[in-house]
Amino acid sequence: MVVRGIYVLAGLFFMALASCASLSEDTCRAGDWEAIGFEDGTRGQGPDQIFRHARACNDFGIAPNKTLWEAGRVEGLKLYCTPRNAYEEGADGDRLRPVCPVDDRPRLLVENDRGLMWYRIGRDIDETESQIRQISATLRDMAADDPARARLINARLRLRLEVSRLRAKRLRYRY
Repeated sequence: MVVRGIYVLAGLFFMALASCASLSEDTCRAGDWEAIGFEDGTRGQGPDQIFRHARACNDFGIAPNKTLWEAGRVEGLKLYCTPRNAYEEGADGDRLRPVCPVDDRPRLLVENDRGLMWYRIGRDIDETESQIRQISATLRDMAADDPARARLINARLRLRLEVSRLRAKRLRYRY
C-alpha cells in the first residue's frame, strides 16, 4: 500500500512537472520559432523565455532557433507595447512588463496606471455591492419591528451612494 502511494505521488509530481513546460512536443517539433517568438512578444515575454523553451524542447532532442525566435518576439512586442494594450493589462489588474523600448515606457506606464485604477475601482465597487447584498439578506431575515433595521437600511443607503460615487469616478479612467 505504501509503495503504491509512492508511485501515485511520483506520477503526480511528473505530471505537474510536465505541465510546467513552456511548449508541447508537437510545437517543438514543428519548429516555427518565429511564430513562437511572435506569440511570446505579444504576451510581453522577456528574452529569457527562450531558455524555458530550450528546457522544454531539450526533452525531445530539439534546440530552438534563437535568431528566428527573437525576430518574432521583437515583432510581437510591437503589439504588446501599445498604449491600448498597456491600459488593458492594467484593466486586468496586471502591471506592464518591462520589455518595451525605453522611449515608449513613460507613455505606456501612464496608460497602464489608468487601467490599474479602472481595475481597482471596479474591485471596490464589487466589494461594496457585496456588502449591500449582505445587508439586504440580513434585512430579509430580520423582523419588521427590529430596532436595528433602521441602522442597516441607513448603512445600505450610504453604500449605494458610495457605489454611485465610485462608478462616476471610474468613468474618468475609461479608455
